[in-house]
Amino acid sequence: MKIAKRTDVIAPFYVMELLEKAKEMEAKGKNIVHMEVGEPDFPSPSPVKEEGIRSISEDRTFYTHSLGLPELRKRISQHYWETDGMVVPPERIVITNGTSGALLLLFCALLERGRSLGISDPGYPCYKNIASLLDCEILSIPVSEETGFEVTRGHLGSLGCCPDLLVLANPSNPTGTVYGEGTLSGLYESLAVEGNLLVVDEIYLGLTYGRRPKSALAISDNIIVVNGFSKTYAMTGWRLGWMVVPRELVRPIQKFAQNLFISPPSISQYAAVCAFDDSEQLGRMRRTYEERRDFLIPRLKDLGFHIPINPEGAFYIYAGIERWGIDSMVFTQRALDEAGVALTPGYDFGSFRAGTHVRFSYATGIERLKEGCNRLEKWLSGL
Repeated sequence: MKIAKRTDVIAPFYVMELLEKAKEMEAKGKNIVHMEVGEPDFPSPSPVKEEGIRSISEDRTFYTHSLGLPELRKRISQHYWETDGMVVPPERIVITNGTSGALLLLFCALLERGRSLGISDPGYPCYKNIASLLDCEILSIPVSEETGFEVTRGHLGSLGCCPDLLVLANPSNPTGTVYGEGTLSGLYESLAVEGNLLVVDEIYLGLTYGRRPKSALAISDNIIVVNGFSKTYAMTGWRLGWMVVPRELVRPIQKFAQNLFISPPSISQYAAVCAFDDSEQLGRMRRTYEERRDFLIPRLKDLGFHIPINPEGAFYIYAGIERWGIDSMVFTQRALDEAGVALTPGYDFGSFRAGTHVRFSYATGIERLKEGCNRLEKWLSGL
């Protein structure tokens, strides 16, 4: 069988491979503590589930508008007004098949051979992997604890050339860094001088601890924002996201959406209209994540993990493993095989210091986190 060489540019998504291996071990009777996958362990909000069932019962199961249900676009517009006091016209909101679908559409519209994408290292791996399909140049920007794992204007200056498109996650994956408005504004201004664009992935913006930043849309209408329902709203399997784009990008993106997806899933869209309504459950989930973070950080430090910056958002901790002198890929494989604890190696998030870092996810119950730490303590004592 001849396989197209373009598949060579896609790196493995190690967290998913480790998750699949862990599930195979569980199927054989092995007890695994999952601290690898970034999937909320909460059920979707009750209003969402009820509206999804109602949509099926009422046969609302047909194609929708390619840009998404008008009522959902209006509800998201209302959400921006309620949370940040911003007027975001529904006409600039595009509903997508998850945030991955949003990124694919954006990259198809804005990237090609001869253009460049800037990404942080460490950073979310799918940015690079999706963009690689378009044969564009990838500009990896190493970030470290010296800048709080933020990309700064200084980083852009050191690249030698300004990326046509810079994509950041705020809060970030895997470090949990929350960008300040000043940093984002500076990056936007540096890019705008060259006529280039900033994309801010805000999928974790509803999961911040302490200060809650406004959406990057508050800085400029020319910033592109991606968001979705998977994390804050515990709706991973519904596969639904959205993006807010400048008006002139709506039609180009729509043409790609019509061809690639036809429309977002109808049942998920009808259900998502209700996702913003159960503020009590949403707040409870956020507080629970914060409690888990506050338990896990000191516990991991006691075990010897290096955590220089406390994450302010998302549900991840990016920890150094230098003291054990083991490559992160080997470390995570052995932790799974020998301790029954699933972690993610730094290689999933780039190449800069990837061998000396692992990511912990605290999107699992605190009793399981305690069990995982106890297992790691016993395992590490024997290394």
